[in-house]
Amino acid sequence: MQNTLTQITNYKKDQFENIVKSHESTQSNTNSVIKTATKITEELSQPNEKSDAKQDGIQHTKGRLGGSLKEKWKNKVMHGQNIRNIDRQFVSEEDTFLWLSKGDLKAENESEIVAAQDQALQTKYYATKILNTETDSKCRLCQQFDETIDHIISACPILAKEQYIQRHDRVCAQLHFNIC
Repeated sequence: MQNTLTQITNYKKDQFENIVKSHESTQSNTNSVIKTATKITEELSQPNEKSDAKQDGIQHTKGRLGGSLKEKWKNKVMHGQNIRNIDRQFVSEEDTFLWLSKGDLKAENESEIVAAQDQALQTKYYATKILNTETDSKCRLCQQFDETIDHIISACPILAKEQYIQRHDRVCAQLHFNIC
């Protein structure tokens, strides 16, 4: 019985590998499943001076893969801005991303927040610098500074007169009602 089960498992494994290989041979795409798996396997099998015998296993593998992905994210010109800022400002990375681990948000809201952190929302600066359109990158309201997410959220002199104060008051009211 065990021998038959092993044969069936091996047959199915080979069958799936053949399906993936035949699919990838017809694609001229650089996002190959086999290439990606091989690359990740090579990255994880590289010796690491921090590794020791106790850390072998799933947690160690996850940690190394997570570190590798974080490094790739950090090296991206646009999308790495938030993680580089966190590293530079000595901000608690664990506390910064705690809201992501709770699962309290809808997927759409979570993706919008992460896009805003990465400066990847459609602003004039994004259109000019990333999409390479020939538009002016100056703020639509103040016309003085580049229209970045950081500028819109906290630095536009036009919004500072009313909008930032109203936002501050709403946050304070919410805190008051939650505490009292």
